[in-house]
Amino acid sequence: MTDVRPASPAPRRLWPRAVLGLCLGGAAATVVSLSLGISRRDLLAELQGVHPEPLVLAALGSVILLGLQSLRWWIVMRPVLPLTYRQAFKAMVVGFCGNVLLPARGGDLLRVQYLGRRTGVSRAKLLGTEIVDFWSDKWGWIAAFPVVCLLGDPPAWLSRALLLMAAVVVLVSAVLLVMASGLWRGRTAPAFLSNLRDGFAANHWRRLLLVETAISPLPWLWETFVIAVAGHALGLSLTPMQAFATLTAFNIATAVPSPGNAGSFEAGGTLALAAFGVDKGLALAFIFLYHLTQIVPGFLGGVLILVVDGEVLFGKRRMDPGVAALLETTAADPG
Repeated sequence: MTDVRPASPAPRRLWPRAVLGLCLGGAAATVVSLSLGISRRDLLAELQGVHPEPLVLAALGSVILLGLQSLRWWIVMRPVLPLTYRQAFKAMVVGFCGNVLLPARGGDLLRVQYLGRRTGVSRAKLLGTEIVDFWSDKWGWIAAFPVVCLLGDPPAWLSRALLLMAAVVVLVSAVLLVMASGLWRGRTAPAFLSNLRDGFAANHWRRLLLVETAISPLPWLWETFVIAVAGHALGLSLTPMQAFATLTAFNIATAVPSPGNAGSFEAGGTLALAAFGVDKGLALAFIFLYHLTQIVPGFLGGVLILVVDGEVLFGKRRMDPGVAALLETTAADPG
C-alpha cells in the first residue's frame, strides 16, 4: 500500500475562520438576547439554584448519543471498510472533538483524516460514506417526526421545518443516486472522484433505506428524551414535542458556522423555548447549560483518544495493527 502523506494543514488559515465563526455565533446569540430583552442579570439569576443531577444524566446521555450516531455511520461504512464498531466510535468521538474547535463542521473532515490514517483507506472513499451518513441523519429526523407527533401536536413552524429538511434529503438523494449510477465513471475521471463515487455506491439502496429507517431516528428520539430530562435541572417540564422542537431549532441554527456551534446553538434553542411560553431568561440559561453537557464529554473523550493512540493526524501515517490484520484477512478471504 502506497504511503501517501497528506499536505500539512495551515493553522494560520484555520484560526481566522474559527474566530470569524465565533463572532457569527456570538452575534446570533446577542441579537436573540437583545430582541427578547434578556439581560445578563436575568441570565445569572436563572443560573442560581440549578439541580446538577439532571445535567449529569444529560452528560452521560451525550455519550450514548455519540454511540447511536456511531452505529448509524458504522452501518453505512461497513461495505467500504470492515471496521469494528469500537473503531467507528473512536473516529466519531475524534470528529466531534474537532467540531468543537473547528468551524463549519471541520471535525467531520478530521474524522475522515483520523480513520484514513489508521486504516490506509482512501480519504475520498471515507468522505463518500460520511456524506451518505449526513443524508442518513436528515432522513432520521423525518422518520422520527411522526413518532413524536403521536405524543403531541407540532407547532406550525416545525411542520415548515419538516418540509425544509425533506427538501435537503431529496437534494442529497439525487446527488447520491447520480454518483452511484455510474454516470461519472470513465477512464478520464480523476482518482479522487472515483474513490468518492465508490463511497456513495457501496451500499445497496433498498437495504440502506430499510436499515436507516430503523436506526437513523434513534439519535433524534434519544436526544429528545435527554433534553426533557435535562430540563428538570431548572424546573422545566418539557413535553416530548417541545423537546423535539427545541432539538430541531438548534440544529437548524447550526447553519451558522461557529466552532462547537457556540452562540448559534443558544440562539436557536432559546427562540424555540420562548415560542412555547418558557421565560426567556430561563430558556437561555437552560440551553446554555445543556450545550455544555453535550460538548464537554465528547471533547474530553476525543482528546483522550488522541493522547492514548499517540496520534499525530498530519504526520507520518500510523496504521492500527488490529485494522491491518482485519484488512489482510479480508483480502485473503473476500467471501
